[in-house]
Parts: sequence; C-alpha cells; structure tokens
Amino acid sequence: MKKFLVVMVVLAFVGMGTMAFAADVSVGGSLQIRSRDFNQLDFDKDLHDNQIDTQSRIIMNINVKAGDDVKGKISLWNDFSDWGSNFNGFSTDQNFGNGFGQSTAGLKADTFGFREAWVSFNIPGIPINVTAGHQLLQLANGWFARSMHFGSDAWVVANVTGGNTIAILDATAQKGLVNATHDDIDAYIILDQYAIDDKNTVGLNVTDAHLTNANDLYNIGILYNGQASIVKWKLQADFQTGQNKTNTTGGPQPKYKGDEVVLQGNVLLDPVTINILLGYGTGAKQGQTDVNQMITFLDIDPHYTFLYEYKITTAAGATHTGMNNTTVESVGAMWHALKSLDLGADVYFLQASEKTNVALTGGGAGALATNLGTEVDLHINWKLYDNLSWNWDLGWFDPGAVYKDAAGKGTDSALGIQGILAFNF
Repeated sequence: MKKFLVVMVVLAFVGMGTMAFAADVSVGGSLQIRSRDFNQLDFDKDLHDNQIDTQSRIIMNINVKAGDDVKGKISLWNDFSDWGSNFNGFSTDQNFGNGFGQSTAGLKADTFGFREAWVSFNIPGIPINVTAGHQLLQLANGWFARSMHFGSDAWVVANVTGGNTIAILDATAQKGLVNATHDDIDAYIILDQYAIDDKNTVGLNVTDAHLTNANDLYNIGILYNGQASIVKWKLQADFQTGQNKTNTTGGPQPKYKGDEVVLQGNVLLDPVTINILLGYGTGAKQGQTDVNQMITFLDIDPHYTFLYEYKITTAAGATHTGMNNTTVESVGAMWHALKSLDLGADVYFLQASEKTNVALTGGGAGALATNLGTEVDLHINWKLYDNLSWNWDLGWFDPGAVYKDAAGKGTDSALGIQGILAFNF
C-alpha cells in the first residue's frame, strides 16, 4: 500500500510538470508533530482513560488554477498517527504499518487519504460558480454544521452579486444507511449572506438534513457578524423543526424542537484582546418523546473548550456536540506579549440546559442535575519563524454534580496538555 502511495505521489509531481503550460500549479503542505497528555477524563484516578502520546500529521496540497474561471485542489494527508505504530529501525514487529485509524482515540497507524479533492468553475456567460467534490464546509459560524477536519462530499452552486451571496448546497454524509436504496444521510441547504459593509454581515440559511427516507430535520439559521469601534461580535441562532417518521409500529412519531443561540465577542485593547462567549442550546427533557435537544453536525476538532466537548462526554451524552444541552458563559483574554508570542486564558462556567446525569466512573448514574462544572484553559502561541509555530493548550476541568455516580464519586478533576509543532511550506 505504501509503495502504491509513493508511486501516486511521484506521478502527481510528474503530471504537474506536464500541466505547467496550461495551468498555474502550486504545491504546499504541512508537517505537524503533536504531543499530548490527558488524564482523568472520566474523573477518577484509574489509568484506562488517559491519553499520553506523540503523533505526526503530514499534509500535501496541490492547487491548480487554469485561467480566471477554473481552479481545483487536491489535499493528500494522514491524520495524526502515533509514533511507533509503524515500522522503524528499533521495531521487531513484522506487522508494521497494518491498520487504519484517525485522531480520536486508540492506536493510530498511518491513514493516507484525500482531505480535499474538488474543482471549482464559473459557468460561461452566467454569473454562477459551481464547486464539486470533497471539500471543507462550514455553515454560518460553525455551531450547527461544521466539516473542517475531514471534509464532506458536496455540490455548491453560488451566485455573488456585489455584497450578496446566494448558494445552494447538496452534501452527502453517508451512503446506503441500513442498506436501503435511498437511505442516505444528505443535507440540502440554501443560504443568503449579505455584507452590509466591510465590518457587518447578515445571513439566513435553511437546511433539510435528510437523515433517512422518513426522518427529516429542518434547521433555520441566522447570523449577524459585525464590529463597532473596538468591539467585534459573531451572533448565530438556529431553530429546528421536523419529524422522525421511522416508527412503523403505530407508536409516537417524535418531532424536532431544538434551538440554540451563540454570541462570541471580542474587545480589542491592543496588546490585549478580551474574549467573551455566551451560548445556549436546548436539551432533551426527561420523559418526553419529542426531540427537544439541539441537534448538531460537528467535526472532531475543539469548538470552544479544550476538555469539555472535545475530550469529555457532554451533557448530550457524546463528544463534539457543540451547544447540545449546554449553557456556557465564558470570559478570557489573549495578550500579545512579544512579536512572536501570544499568551491567553479562558474560564468557562458550564451548565446543562436540562437536568441530566452522565456517570463515567462505572458506578451507575447519579441524581439528575444541571451543574456541569468549571473549566480553565491556558494558551501559548509561539511563532518561532514565519513558517514554524509551536502552540500549546493546557486545560483543567472541575466536574459538577452531573458527573457524579450513584455513590457520589466522579469528582476528580480532568487535566490536559497538548502542543503542536507545525512546519508549513
């Protein structure tokens, strides 16, 4: 497999040489080395949930531009893979290089694939642009739908007239769900975004998340991003409706009733920036058939906190759930200490929007509660050279009553530190 991959890369470079007369081709990429140490992610002092490793990620980007109306991109990469998971001079394991994985948990061997592979072109004589293929996508400010880690397969048809952008998207997330011919997970989106001026933008989007042939979730989203003097803000609100009609036994057909509001604010006081985050997303109500929680479709990267939501099961019962059943108040600051060094800190106060319990210690669920806990994150962004940076995040999460088990255990704080050395070329 590796030999085949090398041949593909070599052919790609040879091909670029032959294309040079017809297109403008540029090659770039990144080598990233990630060191991390996460402890007590289930809030007790055993070791089975700790993550301590060093990993590497390799990205190679090929950008092609053929005139003013056609361009494309291919991004070949492997997500973070553990050091020592493949053959090296000190290994006696003859099964080196076997297995495929990705960067969420467990042992990760090299997994090479295409993070991006798309073509974008303007239709001749019509002010319409079409982008088709595997691409990075984000809707509004990224609180409802975001696919910026692995990307998604999609068609995007857009018209840009002055400051107004109208677009239609058709994205496929999964093919052939439960082996039914038309049971794909698709999203059909229409949006209109208007730049009032250089500092103020408003937008409206409507999504039909076609989860199965009898299960449609509709999301209506609005945004207003702007700046007045030294204050910048990003405001996004989402409202959900729809119905799950997959119950064929005559039982109730749940309706979707989730919503969320997220305000991000920055106060620019050079060399210090004050950061504020206020977020609310509805959660599942005990004993109700309808789906009152905010349904999100987010990637596996951190979205606000460094531990809660990224590494710890949230009040929605999973990771990477955004504001689903979460209310957050946060204040922080980033200090531009030196030309090449930024230092920051954020404090998060987290509550479940609806009472719940999330026992992670194996001792059974405790009483229903709303207090999720408090998190403090520290940030060190160090730019060594123009193309070399070394950024660190440190987090401490003190769990609240939601995470206590039936015996009242589950109160040990979670800790995490992660550094990424990134060489971009």
